[in-house]
Amino acid sequence: MKPLLFLAIIILFTATSCRKVCDFIRDHPDAHDSLCRVTKFYVTNILGTPDTFYLTYNTKGDPVSMLSTSHQDAPGNLDQYYRYDRFGRLSDNMLTFIKEFGAVFWHKYAYPRKDYILDTLLVYQGDDVRGPSPNAAAIGGYGLKAYSLDAHDRIVKIWSLNDPHHPQLMEEIKYDANGNKIQSDSALKYDDKVNPYRTNKVWQFLYNDYSRNNLILNDPFVYVNNIYNEFGLPTQLVNLENHNPNILLFGSTNIAPYIHITYACSAPKGPINY
Repeated sequence: MKPLLFLAIIILFTATSCRKVCDFIRDHPDAHDSLCRVTKFYVTNILGTPDTFYLTYNTKGDPVSMLSTSHQDAPGNLDQYYRYDRFGRLSDNMLTFIKEFGAVFWHKYAYPRKDYILDTLLVYQGDDVRGPSPNAAAIGGYGLKAYSLDAHDRIVKIWSLNDPHHPQLMEEIKYDANGNKIQSDSALKYDDKVNPYRTNKVWQFLYNDYSRNNLILNDPFVYVNNIYNEFGLPTQLVNLENHNPNILLFGSTNIAPYIHITYACSAPKGPINY
């Protein structure tokens, strides 16, 4: 093959791939995508020390672990492990003290029907440490919840099933025309960039955030110094803990002004119109 012809084919393939990526994201604003994976993020924990978490994935691209490099436990910060059933659905989410293997919280998920997911939470004694993988013997408590999904597979209702005969609606979630979760706090608004939870459906489910964009402060007098990569994903994201503790990245406790995120991206580099 002549060099010029080969180069032309490569350029055409790259342009076509990028265009398909752009088209998919534009036409499916509620979907997750796998162009980039979160590989690392770091925060400052409530003890005032840096806390870096590294993430690993299986061959299907789903997370297997999220582990801290900290040498001490910081209240609120835990290592996490993930398991999947034979259909590739999340079956277990185990949270342990940093660098230990005894489960503190263990979520077990069941899928009785397409639009309904059961979440059984087992609370263990955190000092029960044994085995090569998270496990524990003494159950200190439990809870049972259910999630109702909409046509886009987003969680829209959260139910308490602690009394199975009288389900209680805990939260109802609605999304606006831009595909973002409607917030009751007027101090917050959304940017026009990409929510990092969209890099994997597991993050969307675990942190109940299917929003297309990122929350920022709704104050014209406050400068928000978010930094984004060429895919529109934040590499430096403002910490909004004082406004909404549920939006902390990956459940970590952070007192610094920003959360810093590192990605591994496999798609042709941008610009990409999200």
